[in-house]
Amino acid sequence: MRHYPTLLAIALATAFPLSALAEDAVRQGAPLTSGEIAWNRVHVQVKSDLAHAAGYTGRGATVAVLDTGVQGNHIELDTQLSGTRMYDATIRKWIAPTDGGGHGTHVAGIIAGSTGTGYSYGIAPDAKILPIKVFASDTGTASSTSLAAGLKTAAGTRAVAVINLSLGAGGPLGGSVENALRSAITADKLIVAAAGNEGGDAPIWPARYAKESWAKGQIIAVGAVDANNQLASFSNRAGDTANWYLVAPGVSVLSSYNNGGYAFMSGTSMATPVVAGAAALLEGSWPQLKAGQVASILFQTATDLGDPGVDATYGRGLLNVERAMQPVGTLAVPLGTSPKKVRRSSAALRSSVASWSGLRAAVVDGRFRGIAVDDFNRDFATDFGTGIRAPAVERISDALDMAGRSLQFTEQVHADGSRFVAAVEERRPQGLRAAHDAHRSLIASSAVFSLAGGQELAFATGSLAGSYFGLAGTDHNLANPYLGLARTSAQLAFGLTRDALSFKAGVLDAGLNAAMVRQHEWSEVGGGRAAITELNYALGRDSLIGLQYADVAERESWLGSVAGDALALERAGTRTITAHARYHVGRDTLLAARYSAGRTADTHGKALLGSAEGVRSESFALGLIGHHGLTRGDRFALTLSSPLRLTAGTARISMPVAITAAGDTVFESRRIALAATSRELKLGLDYARPLSAASSLSVLLATRHNANHVAGERDMQSGVVYRTAF
Repeated sequence: MRHYPTLLAIALATAFPLSALAEDAVRQGAPLTSGEIAWNRVHVQVKSDLAHAAGYTGRGATVAVLDTGVQGNHIELDTQLSGTRMYDATIRKWIAPTDGGGHGTHVAGIIAGSTGTGYSYGIAPDAKILPIKVFASDTGTASSTSLAAGLKTAAGTRAVAVINLSLGAGGPLGGSVENALRSAITADKLIVAAAGNEGGDAPIWPARYAKESWAKGQIIAVGAVDANNQLASFSNRAGDTANWYLVAPGVSVLSSYNNGGYAFMSGTSMATPVVAGAAALLEGSWPQLKAGQVASILFQTATDLGDPGVDATYGRGLLNVERAMQPVGTLAVPLGTSPKKVRRSSAALRSSVASWSGLRAAVVDGRFRGIAVDDFNRDFATDFGTGIRAPAVERISDALDMAGRSLQFTEQVHADGSRFVAAVEERRPQGLRAAHDAHRSLIASSAVFSLAGGQELAFATGSLAGSYFGLAGTDHNLANPYLGLARTSAQLAFGLTRDALSFKAGVLDAGLNAAMVRQHEWSEVGGGRAAITELNYALGRDSLIGLQYADVAERESWLGSVAGDALALERAGTRTITAHARYHVGRDTLLAARYSAGRTADTHGKALLGSAEGVRSESFALGLIGHHGLTRGDRFALTLSSPLRLTAGTARISMPVAITAAGDTVFESRRIALAATSRELKLGLDYARPLSAASSLSVLLATRHNANHVAGERDMQSGVVYRTAF
């Protein structure tokens, strides 16, 4: 049957009576058998079905429905009411929930109808409904007195977060209603009101109060669209309330009705509870949200309709529940020591070989799972472990590229023993002028000056920095890896030799390198500092043993791991001891060995990572290096090594895990074991020989067992480089 809402005024009650804003209702003649999803296109239209699939159902939220009442024993609503009683504002009493007209039952079902029980279900199916009757049963109209009383009851009920007003009048509602609305605003309630069914240029009241400054953005005016997202012919447009106006499906909406039945109804009355249900989803999931924030989220995430941006017809646009339940703005990581936040994207860490094994195990164990918050301080489950990346792949192609680069090493040895080495790269542009426009760049240099009394001064830059110490000058695989933590540094050192005993001391410092960066073309300025002392003792002409101590301070990294702000350590200091030895097996063949151990302390983070404690690490290398083996001028290096590896240590992290109803962040302190779960062994062969005065051949082979200290990880690489000059 067709139902036309009563529009008669009760003159003694108010000059502007309110009416339930339903255009028409068509009762279902037979039970629906196609299922709830098939009959409820509204969910698909506003994408609330996708929000439900993500786990958002409105549990914990309560919506006050000021209407004709609610049929409490309807199968869709018998478990959805917040209590066993309904407040009847027309007689100022709590009574059993009933509905003489069906309008309120229909509205309540759209908001919170239960699932799996019939032929419709609510936008927030796990929310609760507080029914408040404001319409007189005999007239079908509501007075300003009953509406004000109903608003005061809703505002005074602590559990209520959202008030649904599927009603309206053609003019302002007077002081009692306005005061009641103001009280609801002060009580932090969100009011969702129907825009009206007159087909006019602006909403009617109370929806039109949304534009008033005292509303504080806590009133949403709602218009209706059809299944094609076109404004319904009966719906009032946004007009002067455009900034606080949304549209939602309001044509032939299926929901619960009186006598246990169901009905399709049309009107802004039906669109309004769709928005109220979306607000309940937000309130149930994030109870810390203020009413104005809930409205702002719904406005910001709406799907734009009509003219681009906010317009006088569709206002903010079509409600988009899926988008409303997703982060708004930039996700951030709350910090435990202050209200400051850092970007979620800064929770990234490129681990070193030393740290990867332990961090990887912690990631797999879920130790980095927590929350990030959006611009409204809503928490979203986040696994920060997804930002922790494995070490850069040690590719043979990089080594081949180095072997194939047009590098020219110039070495000069003076009579007093002073030595000068320069590495120059020659880059030739493409094109006809390539032969004439070659660009030469100094990429590394080393100078050792012999002074009187067995003294030396040593300077080095680029890849040759640190080559003065230990076995680095013998082969790069035998260099102390801890010195590599002070990357992009320049070397300044002093040496003294007395008979079989020699002493060296110096620093590697990125600050010393800054001037070189400006002079040459190197782009990376970051790095650290290392203070080094070394004592060597010659056991005759063919052998040497030595002991080296280094104090390494890293900048923007820890043990080679480089992290964004969320996982960064402000500083990391490592003290290391290295023992090394070399022995000449023959005139042109050298056997060498190195073992390094370190302890990392003085580590303090500035975000999630609080500190690293008890961190110990080690590395070793063995090498057989020879010259003139197969032909004059060739060189080979056979090495067995284990890269820097953590043997002990824990990291303390302060992980945000929840946001309280008061908006405060809950942190959980966790400890992460950093020790590697296995040991990498790398076997490498590097052979190079000249073929002629202008050409050479290089062969590289490498195999790793338990690569990156991860048990069972293996790789093998090989390559050949032929180089010639034209």
